[in-house]
Amino acid sequence: MRIATTLFATLALVASTVIAAPENKHGHKNNGPIVINKKVLKTSSVPFIPHTGTALFTNWVGLNVDYKYIQPIFQKVNTTASLGNGTLISRGESHITIITPPEYDTILSKVGMTIHELNALATKNNRLQRAHFDIECLGRVQTVTQPDNVFQQSVQLIVKNYKDIVAYRTDVFKLFVKKGGNPALFAAENFQPHITLGFKNRDLFVEDGIFKGKNACIHKVQLK
Repeated sequence: MRIATTLFATLALVASTVIAAPENKHGHKNNGPIVINKKVLKTSSVPFIPHTGTALFTNWVGLNVDYKYIQPIFQKVNTTASLGNGTLISRGESHITIITPPEYDTILSKVGMTIHELNALATKNNRLQRAHFDIECLGRVQTVTQPDNVFQQSVQLIVKNYKDIVAYRTDVFKLFVKKGGNPALFAAENFQPHITLGFKNRDLFVEDGIFKGKNACIHKVQLK
């Protein structure tokens, strides 16, 4: 009975940590969900930005998101004691990464796929910028990176309902296989779309052993 009671208390503590309203820098609770302007979802009029380069990790594909709707959320998060507490760094722009730099460098480019082909596929009929998606929650991931033994934190908006984006990645997969790629190396559904708000020291990636999916949700959001 004591074990069951302890387990229940532990689960209750975890639940309260996930759904409790964060505190601002003065220690006061910010009640209710974080409100986001629903216009953030309208990306068809936002220009596509190509990301190309000659060095590693400089080639990737992203869905550009209007930062004027993201900046207020970053500021709110960064002035919240339990989230940023003034320590988060912003890139000053916002996007959803669709093809990651490691995917391009270590998988797609190895069969002769070029970043220009991926960009052409993304911009045909403004396809990628017209993609529909929604926002699940405010998410946070934390870890201690090695070998530097430094605490890292990244806060992001977790994306949901993104079948248009998966459709684009599916076409990338088809082109990859057509060029002789091993289908076991690239999965269209195997990615975690999100909009990074800010991070401490540096951003975190799946290569760091973290996952920016629904598992990372810490606070509700409301689009209005």
